[in-house]
Amino acid sequence: MWTRNKRLLLIGIMITMLLSSCNQFSQQERQKNELTVLTVEFNSGAPIPNLYVTATDVGTGEIVEDVVGSDEGEAKFSKLKEGREYALAATTLENNAKNDGYTTIEHFTYDSTKPYYRLQTHFSRDEQELDVPIVMQNPELPHGCEITSLTAVLNYYGMNVTKLEMADKYLPKQDIRTVGGQRIGPNPDQAFAGNPREKANGMYVFAAPIVKAADAVIADKKADLRVTNMSNASQDEILQLVQEGVPVVTWVTLDLSTPKKDSDRGWIYEGETESREAYLNLHAVVLTGHLGDKVVVMDPLKGFVTYNVDQFFKSYQELGKQAVAVHK
Repeated sequence: MWTRNKRLLLIGIMITMLLSSCNQFSQQERQKNELTVLTVEFNSGAPIPNLYVTATDVGTGEIVEDVVGSDEGEAKFSKLKEGREYALAATTLENNAKNDGYTTIEHFTYDSTKPYYRLQTHFSRDEQELDVPIVMQNPELPHGCEITSLTAVLNYYGMNVTKLEMADKYLPKQDIRTVGGQRIGPNPDQAFAGNPREKANGMYVFAAPIVKAADAVIADKKADLRVTNMSNASQDEILQLVQEGVPVVTWVTLDLSTPKKDSDRGWIYEGETESREAYLNLHAVVLTGHLGDKVVVMDPLKGFVTYNVDQFFKSYQELGKQAVAVHK
């Protein structure tokens, strides 16, 4: 009996030790795969506490993990995968709830041998930034980022126009129609394809029609402004405009992700015979500031956002270097 009890006791001790080692192993694995994001103030490097930080898989577009940082500005992530590219986005809980205000977004590739990532944030307006108002495209203009961005610039100069007035009255538009199973519509260099009010049928437009819309409303309102198509301008040329007080509508992709195209959503441009693929993540924002290695933009989907300057202009180049400036 005693021998049997001793045997059971030994078995219990062994199981306990095994479970303990398993738990220790699991804890070590968690620690090994844990990334601490340090959210700091852009200028001083001081920690910014309690920010809402999300990690989005750039390849899938899905938010993998979201964390509220500590009082020391530390946000800990444990679900990231080695070698995957993520977009880290940091904002306040209040801004996230309202979909308004500043957001900082940076891309990085997760390396488990580097357990810390320093994310510089920018939540206070700076004198080097232009006071372009926030104008949100939704809910009325789900595909109206370009004309909404232009509206924000015109409002910056004191013009009393709305995004809907600009979209309905001044934006050159042309429907996409289906003929013999083929989608046929305008060249985005000539008119907006579809209607920015329509989520299912609206597509996008490039710089030249936005210049036409700006010229038309400036003439109607007799405003003392001029418009320049800055497409193909260099990074230095665009940043120089911003430093001179000129906001620039700039075409990039959503969150600066790699451009995505789809043949099924594409169409044949008027006067051509071959169908063109359509961009699925094209976006337009207003460049409002340049601070060190960061740019600040007014994003009509998010409000004010800071990006790494090189990543921003890489996306600008990948979208064909489309930009529009409005000057006094």
